[in-house]
Amino acid sequence: MGDIGRGLDSLVGNLSDQNYEQSLAFYRLWFEIGRTYSQFPPDQVFNAIWNNRTSTSMDPANGNLIHPTAHLILRFAGDVESDDILAPHSTGLRDRLCARILRDFFEDNMRSIPSDHTGYSGFADLFVVDANIAAHLANLGFVAEAVIRKHILQSLTSHPELYDHQADALIVLFKLAGATFGRYADPSLVDRCFELLKDHYNRDSVKGRLVQVRIPCAVKGGHRADANFRK
Repeated sequence: MGDIGRGLDSLVGNLSDQNYEQSLAFYRLWFEIGRTYSQFPPDQVFNAIWNNRTSTSMDPANGNLIHPTAHLILRFAGDVESDDILAPHSTGLRDRLCARILRDFFEDNMRSIPSDHTGYSGFADLFVVDANIAAHLANLGFVAEAVIRKHILQSLTSHPELYDHQADALIVLFKLAGATFGRYADPSLVDRCFELLKDHYNRDSVKGRLVQVRIPCAVKGGHRADANFRK
């Protein structure tokens, strides 16, 4: 890949609200240079995003569950798709990211079940990262309604007990995409999620305090009202 490719990869991993426009322009320039004078793999942009989607500020085991730049990663993917230089090399980028995120989300849910039934293990950190990105993708309409309605929450609540990585994913999904899940998921399933969550963490712990979200819930007469779900 060479130094140009490595430099572009690291840029994706360091996006911020303050440097976004400058970073996009830099990426566009050096991608064009790299394509002209170096040898880039066909999936250079996809791989740059996929391999640098984590954040050093996240620490799920200690309560830092929210990815601070997941929204920027998806904004970057959208801008790449519409850029005259980058678009030919990024066809369907967000759809492809969504498909890969969902695949790994379901796989890593199973992989992260701890053998001793305590704590974090295996792929749990990446699982929570992908839950963040999946939440933003759901808000943007890239996750099919049927997947939201039938698979995501069910996959987190189908085991005999709720594991920490599953509880963390539920917190992330309802914090970031509560309205979306409240709209498409069955209300009884949403209720079950919060019943499982409310006693999972000590109310005075960092994660216990995170179990306070607002989602729209169905009420009689076809109207919807905000509901508070608190520990």
